[in-house]
Amino acid sequence: MSSMHALHKILADHAHPRPASVKPGDFLEVEPDVFAFQMADNAEEVDKLEADLAELGVKKLPLKDKMFPFLDHGSPAPNSGIAAGQKRWREFFRSHGIPMQDGGAGISHLIMAEQGVVGPGTALALRDSHTPTSGALGAFAASLAGGRLSLLALGRYVIDVPKVMLFRIEGTLGKGVYARDVALHVNGRVGQRAALGCAVEFAGSFVRSLDMDLRFTLCNMGTEIGAMASYIQPDEVTWAYVQGRGTKTFKVYETDPGYEYHEVHEFDVSALEPQVAVPHAPSNVRPLSEVAGQRVDQAYLGSCASGRLEDIAAAASVLRGHKVHPDVRFIVTPGSREVVKAATRLGYMDILHEANAIVTSAGCGACPGQGGGILAPGEVAISCNTRNFEGRMGAKAQIFLGSPATVAASAIEGRIASPVPYLSPRLR
Repeated sequence: MSSMHALHKILADHAHPRPASVKPGDFLEVEPDVFAFQMADNAEEVDKLEADLAELGVKKLPLKDKMFPFLDHGSPAPNSGIAAGQKRWREFFRSHGIPMQDGGAGISHLIMAEQGVVGPGTALALRDSHTPTSGALGAFAASLAGGRLSLLALGRYVIDVPKVMLFRIEGTLGKGVYARDVALHVNGRVGQRAALGCAVEFAGSFVRSLDMDLRFTLCNMGTEIGAMASYIQPDEVTWAYVQGRGTKTFKVYETDPGYEYHEVHEFDVSALEPQVAVPHAPSNVRPLSEVAGQRVDQAYLGSCASGRLEDIAAAASVLRGHKVHPDVRFIVTPGSREVVKAATRLGYMDILHEANAIVTSAGCGACPGQGGGILAPGEVAISCNTRNFEGRMGAKAQIFLGSPATVAASAIEGRIASPVPYLSPRLR
């Protein structure tokens, strides 16, 4: 039997029939532990789905007890069209007796972790490109390009077992540099297609030093280099996070000694300075010093890449005692209601409000361009978004990507600026 990666073992244990071993390129019929389902804005999609299930004679959904429906894009609904689609999805899940997350709970990838729905060894299926975020917990989490009907009707879907690449990151960050800067740096180094169709494991002394919030940020970036899944081997940090969350029992899988990775990439981030991705690709990354001074109309903190408590703490550390520039809108969209509560308890929200930031309800907000801060043609934003593709936050606008601290510093100055001069002692 050839050596196997932990991700391959997770897939093997969830396959029907269960193979003795798997290798890249194998096709497996997998039953996930969690089938997360985004209630989107397309009412016609619900009608088509119900017609397909009726034609197949499906009356009871086989994964009913494993489904996790949620609303994070365009919630609360910004227009009547989106509201109509969300209404039809609510009706669909209610008709099957499946509980739903409320529209203000937050972003799926974050709330599934917070509620203990996903953890080490979990096989997660979800039609959202940033599903690999959950790999920070040691899960196999892949976005569904298709397969929703087979999951709803049969409870399984077919997956092509990926090759696994290793990204080993070493070093200690300097002042004003954060995990999001590292994610941008890695993306810029390897490019948008470096891991296309593969899974990526993040390891090394830098990764081991991160708390869970920043591990999620790193694994989220796997999507932007084409990865099917991201992965960090669970350790004491992982277990400290999952303990007391939900009632599930999780299993840690270990990669076999001597496993040969498809590729190995090495990074030393000790001398890294803050990074910025310039329009219109998240891999178009430059040192902040090369773009400092670029005027901005809006600063945005949020998304599944950077809407967690650690991110808001970093922004609050920069903003304390300062005001947002009068020509800038600084919009903060927390990733979850739990983040809102914790940030309020720790005083971060007071700092944001005192600085004249605009704090919205939890969710995806402006990142997918469905509400909470759309840009006008010709406007420029500095953002913590997942992506800066042309048109993502508004037609004919420009999006620069940076860390939460860089975004906050830029909000103060009205131009892209380094956070270093503003950094006060840690607030956590």
